[in-house]
Amino acid sequence: MKKVVFIVFCFSAVAVLGQTNEVQMNPDHNIIGAIYPNEPSICISKSNPNVLVAGANIANHYVSIDDGQTWKNGVLTSPFGVWGDPVLHSDAQGNIYFAHLSRTSGKSQNYGFIDRIVVQTSTDNGQNFSGGSFAGLNGEKMQDKPWISTDDYSNQYKGNAYLTWTEFDKINSKKKKYQSRIRFSSSNDIGKSWSTAITISDSVGDCIDDDHTLEGATTAVGINGEIYCAWAGHYKLYFDKSLDGGKTWGKDKVIVGQQSGWAMDIPHLYRSNGMPFLMVDNSTSKYTGRLYLVWGDDKNGDADVFIAYSDDRGNNWSPPKRVNRDIKGNGKSQYLPNVAIDQTTGHLAITYYDRRNSEHNVFTDVFTAVSTDGGENFQEYRMNNLLSGHAGKNVFSGDYIDVDFHAGKISAIWASFDQFSKVFNRTVTETGLDGLFPIHEVGQVQSHISYEDKKPVIYIACTRPSDISLTYYRKPWFSKKLKEKSKESFNINHRPGLQGISEMRIVASQKRRIKIIITPTETEMYKDQVNFIDIE
Repeated sequence: MKKVVFIVFCFSAVAVLGQTNEVQMNPDHNIIGAIYPNEPSICISKSNPNVLVAGANIANHYVSIDDGQTWKNGVLTSPFGVWGDPVLHSDAQGNIYFAHLSRTSGKSQNYGFIDRIVVQTSTDNGQNFSGGSFAGLNGEKMQDKPWISTDDYSNQYKGNAYLTWTEFDKINSKKKKYQSRIRFSSSNDIGKSWSTAITISDSVGDCIDDDHTLEGATTAVGINGEIYCAWAGHYKLYFDKSLDGGKTWGKDKVIVGQQSGWAMDIPHLYRSNGMPFLMVDNSTSKYTGRLYLVWGDDKNGDADVFIAYSDDRGNNWSPPKRVNRDIKGNGKSQYLPNVAIDQTTGHLAITYYDRRNSEHNVFTDVFTAVSTDGGENFQEYRMNNLLSGHAGKNVFSGDYIDVDFHAGKISAIWASFDQFSKVFNRTVTETGLDGLFPIHEVGQVQSHISYEDKKPVIYIACTRPSDISLTYYRKPWFSKKLKEKSKESFNINHRPGLQGISEMRIVASQKRRIKIIITPTETEMYKDQVNFIDIE
């Protein structure tokens, strides 16, 4: 029988001690073409650090000219179509690259329209983008999950742009004759044209889009023009490099095993991954030339964020180090990490979803871990004040989030869900991180419904004391009206000002015809705030 879940949230406008929250970038979710959004990517303009440019699935385009305080929303268009997986990047001159998947007209079956990687560029700080060019068109093969970087330093290749991605012979096919591989292309004219794509992976994967598929190729460019690339597949993280502008590549090296594989299973989430992200220090710090690799794995029993580094161009790597500092193996998930490096200082910032404050490993915060000593030690900061919502196991919520770090400024971007998808940004100076308020905004209620053993389980998180009433109904024969069957009462006695959140898990005794009403215990402080959950 069909189940309909309808949730209404009324959040408090009360702020604690005048703290400012993260900024919601898409307040109008009814913009034509602005579906989802998720998988957000962001860059700080290297020519004007007050300018931030971002994108999100499927074709959302955002620009801020005031350090992320306000955002202009738009929809990206291209003659080659736009179909998600956005990657934003600024080169040293402030040229903005917006890489994404195509949607080729006339192709539709089995994602066949995603047949090339499209790159659009902007020379006016992201206000306007070119129609774009493309790389990787190869018959009916599918081109997926791009990443882009630029050479901002070397004498010979400065200004070049580099793309990597996965090519599928036939996506989602289990037949052994269909394979996946890592592809590469370059541009020496600010993305106006791209070289003929080449395969840089020595091995191949399957096309199932799972742990034995080669995916998640990201690049970093060294100060002398070296191109480094890392990707995941076969429960391993691979590494390769080119010393001649991408014309030739070496032999693939396995950096480390990945116990979970790259396709990670996170509770209450449609899907997740531990794909690697690669950065190189091109600053004048004492760690110049150091390569950093960041990824996710669950080898400690729950999802964690890991980092390793190399000081010899990737020939040898340090043992993996756990980045998140909560108790190891505590059953709390940290996932979808991404990394940026401030090339003016060599400092690192790693941003990830984090559930350490959720008793039942359901509700998600966003943390940024910063290292000033070459990745040896990290200080963690919670970027969000608002409780994060969930799209749940049945709705795609994105495969990555993003962070950029430039001239002492960190800009993190992530997605959430509260009746509709939302994208949030927090931009803060590195010196201002200690000023982030340590507790969530008081007065919030968030809920999540999970079907476990074919029964609804309701998770409620509060930053206010709340009374909860759960009413079961039945429908008598030959009647259109529901009749109350039974009623239960609960209380979440959250102490205002408590760091973290208070949660309750309620297992419903029937599958549907359930109404939950959540009201504030202190009605004067949170007047008119009532939250309803109907399971019809």
